[in-house]
Amino acid sequence: MTHPVRVLAQSVAVGLLCAIGPASRAADERELPAAFSPEQKTNVLKFLKDHEKPERYVPKGARFADSPPPDADLEITATKDKPVRQYTVQITPHRPVPDQEKIGKADVYFYRPNPEKGKPGITIKHTIDLATGKQIGETEVLTKAHTPVSHEELTEAVAAARSKVAAVKDLYETYPAGSVRWEYLQMKIQRKTEQFEPGDRVVRFVFTATPAEGQKAPEPVGVLVNLTKDTVARDSR
Repeated sequence: MTHPVRVLAQSVAVGLLCAIGPASRAADERELPAAFSPEQKTNVLKFLKDHEKPERYVPKGARFADSPPPDADLEITATKDKPVRQYTVQITPHRPVPDQEKIGKADVYFYRPNPEKGKPGITIKHTIDLATGKQIGETEVLTKAHTPVSHEELTEAVAAARSKVAAVKDLYETYPAGSVRWEYLQMKIQRKTEQFEPGDRVVRFVFTATPAEGQKAPEPVGVLVNLTKDTVARDSR
């Protein structure tokens, strides 16, 4: 079993790291903000369950909070063979209003990868009433938000590194089961380069392993995984 040490870029707010979508694990109550009461957690989990299978890539009637997506994206709908993938990436409680003991509202952020590989995805924002689990106000679509990667995205990225980087594959084959571990940093791409461009979801990993008795400790292996463009490269930094 791999043992991850999760590290988020300082520019990213730490939020809920769980994935909601086809073939993904269920949301876990333990991962919800600790400030929520048991009843509020139940309401949030129900909201997540009710929204786990989007019918459209861009929600109909949503408000565009920054730049609108391309017109072609507005017409994308989910099908049985090609569902719209969605990950729950962040839940941010609102601050209590004066003279109010409990938090009353929270913002829920979903990230949806673009169905066309290589194109940037979108973030969907809902504000919910924690007392009822119902949405308040409009659904918002953000095309420039830098939201945290989900557990499922990390799982996909690690699998890509294991299959496409020989040095990482060698760690898993050479060292004892359960001894390989990794740290990650989610990168914020602010300008276009040969490898990346703004909107790409990029994760930098450092893989290492604890050697068995008599084994030599391995050199750390740096890897850059671009989830948006489905590319993997060694990183020597």
